[in-house]
Amino acid sequence: MLGELCALTSAFSFSTVSIAIRRGMRRSRDNGTFLSTFVNMVLFLILIGVLYVGRYLPALTWTGFFLFLFAGLLTTFVGRSLHYEAIRVIGPSRAILLRMCSPIITVCLAFIFLSERFSVLQYVGATAIIGGVWVLSRETVGRGDLRVVQAPRSQAASSPQQQEKGALARSGLWLGVLYALGSAMSFGTGHFVRKVAVLEVPSPFWGMAIGTTTAWVAMTLHSMVRGDFRELCRDNFNVHAPPWYFIYSGILNTVGQMFIYLAVFFAPVSTVQVLATSEVLSTLLISRLFLGREEPLGGRVILCSVVICLGVVLMIVG
Repeated sequence: MLGELCALTSAFSFSTVSIAIRRGMRRSRDNGTFLSTFVNMVLFLILIGVLYVGRYLPALTWTGFFLFLFAGLLTTFVGRSLHYEAIRVIGPSRAILLRMCSPIITVCLAFIFLSERFSVLQYVGATAIIGGVWVLSRETVGRGDLRVVQAPRSQAASSPQQQEKGALARSGLWLGVLYALGSAMSFGTGHFVRKVAVLEVPSPFWGMAIGTTTAWVAMTLHSMVRGDFRELCRDNFNVHAPPWYFIYSGILNTVGQMFIYLAVFFAPVSTVQVLATSEVLSTLLISRLFLGREEPLGGRVILCSVVICLGVVLMIVG
């Protein structure tokens, strides 16, 4: 029972992260990846330091180190960045639903490289996921009210500017779908690499510390290349007006990752993965409560969420 509670707590934490990120975007041009990953990195480095001093960690090999590094680039750097960008464009509920097709990538890679079998239930589950994603994508690109509404810098905007923003909101939605699907591919590949890394070095704590540190360093270098590193630091490390929602998201991300590993320790992996799909349903509920009209949800979205979640469950138990 403890493992199941940990899995549900993890799913709820990740759902709350998406809502916090969306709320933080209202007053920031940044998507929150830089600061939330920084908070992740600091907390995980403190944890890894405590475990290392207490000699609770296995030896880290160079192969394991580079596998964890690569997994961090795929998941925390690329996957999370694309997912947060999708949240800005199409909202947290639709972004998470589209990201849920990542198990297809993981299972296919495991089938190719680890000789894991692809069962009939997994074929059915993959079909359900693809069908749900297709219907949801068509529903998403047909809307014009999903992009995040930022707080205006002036009290009033001119009518032509409002019309231009409305047209942009409708025309750019397909990019949000691509961001979410790209995030799913990156997370799916990253989870596979992480699985191989844990087989090499049986410690998720090494993976969390190395992965988040690598991702934050990559974000820093990327911002330096773009020339906006100083602005990024000024916005995110502003003592007088800190972006609290992004800080909360970093803490909640850490909590979610810790509880998912605790869940795997106390309960079967298949059970944990099935319960983790409750992230979709809790996101729908929380976004409805805290985002209101900013997150419009209709019958088609709810139906797609049920179909996609069912497909994910079949992929896991199959």
